[in-house]
Amino acid sequence: MKCKVSEMEEGGNGELSIDTLNLNALPQDCIATIISFTSPRDACRLSIVSTIFKLAAESDAVWESFLPSQYQALIPSSLSFSSKKELYLSLCENPVLIEGGRKSFWLEKVSGKKCYMLSPKDLYIEWVNTPTYWRWVSIPEARFEEVSELLSVCWFEIRGKISISRLSPMTLYKAYLVFKVHDGYGFDYYPVNLSVGLVGTDGSMRTAYLDPEHVLTEQQSTPVEDEMFPKARVDGWLEVELGEFFNEGCVCDGELEMTTIEIDGGNWKGGLIFQGIEIRAVTPNLCDANLGLDSLSAAESDTAWESLLPCQYQDLVPTLVSFSSKKDIYLSLGGNPVLIEGGRKSFWLEKASGKKCYMLSPKELYIEWVNTPTYWSWVRILEARFEKVPKLISVCWFEIRGKISVCMLSPKTHYKAYLVYKVRNVYGFEFYPVKLSVGVVGTEGSKRAAYLEPERDRIPIDLQPTPNDVQFPKARVDGWLEVEMGEFFNEGCMNAGELEMSALEIEGGNWKGGLIFQGIEIRAIA
Repeated sequence: MKCKVSEMEEGGNGELSIDTLNLNALPQDCIATIISFTSPRDACRLSIVSTIFKLAAESDAVWESFLPSQYQALIPSSLSFSSKKELYLSLCENPVLIEGGRKSFWLEKVSGKKCYMLSPKDLYIEWVNTPTYWRWVSIPEARFEEVSELLSVCWFEIRGKISISRLSPMTLYKAYLVFKVHDGYGFDYYPVNLSVGLVGTDGSMRTAYLDPEHVLTEQQSTPVEDEMFPKARVDGWLEVELGEFFNEGCVCDGELEMTTIEIDGGNWKGGLIFQGIEIRAVTPNLCDANLGLDSLSAAESDTAWESLLPCQYQDLVPTLVSFSSKKDIYLSLGGNPVLIEGGRKSFWLEKASGKKCYMLSPKELYIEWVNTPTYWSWVRILEARFEKVPKLISVCWFEIRGKISVCMLSPKTHYKAYLVYKVRNVYGFEFYPVKLSVGVVGTEGSKRAAYLEPERDRIPIDLQPTPNDVQFPKARVDGWLEVEMGEFFNEGCMNAGELEMSALEIEGGNWKGGLIFQGIEIRAIA
């Protein structure tokens, strides 16, 4: 597989130079790393490109990246798999019981998103342990050891909850009530009220008849859509959609609640067997080449683009700016960082992926001696993102630290942090490299070392680093310099914690100065 890159040089002789990059020449591990940032479907497609792509795309490193965290605890000890791909496919096709058989778990095959079914033992069912109204039965076609059979009730109520942190982030979910009819009666008079939403909020609501053979009576003159009736599943059960929920991934705690209730009629009803409530990931494909005009319109709709925006995005948009569509808002946040939290942070979206990015202003950082005028001064410069930035006059103890809540970052995302600065008559940074680190507070993070002096020839000969030993600053398109402090992969399965970034040079004891710091940038890597 080859990629051709053409470029016309300005002011030259007008000749076209073409360079060719052979992607098959990349190391297999490098190709595997790249593929691991795609999706299971993309990995399968890439496996047909060439032999080396096939080896990389089917490697354990790639397929383990598609598995959920702590997946080992989900695998029955009696089962063994020859590869991570085989394990992945097994979790897609063969739901496993977890939490002592109270839940069933599997992966959505195309995307690898997590799916669950809550067993009746994991639900609140009114009167379920009263033998006059309900009984527990074992049937071969059920996923769970026992399921609940409704004998007769006039108050019909089923509720289920699941922690938001267990769901895949940036994913649309739909919940379904799964059941069978066994001499059913009484459900043909009134529809049941269904809802899905975060506890304490108004979620999506709908109604449905649980009688699959319901016929409108004279009293029920309102036309009823097909979606309000049970639909047959390939496993022989019936299901009705309770509602839907889009998990932004920015809620650290909270529970999703699903309800089914019919108490208005007061009539007795029974003859249903309930397997549970299924919470299924939905994976729409807005970029399919076979989409028609209706689907293309849907892909341009506010609904589609709003799903790509972060939660509470309204608070991030300047009130003086108006946008004609949610797509315009997305593209604006992708190209124009906005100040948040009173100007203490800058926020934007990585344009290709929609991942959240930040820059922490100096006011948001801990900087040793920053408010001592002998050592530092606060200055205003036009090219800075923030109102004031600190200029280093002279210190012997150089220390900068910044923190950000992990919950503010996009889940399942690779981040890198950068120290962003300018030089103004810099001195003293050529003798010792600065120690840099990035990691969750209380853990060992990634570590780097870098000279903040941009001119390599100023480094003394006896201190010249070996290749790949330390970094040097790189020029940015905005005119500033940056050095990479480290990297962090946000799994998205943490309920709390802070990511800490630090830059420290205290060993030399020499005085140093002549830098202006804009902040620490936390950038999503697409």
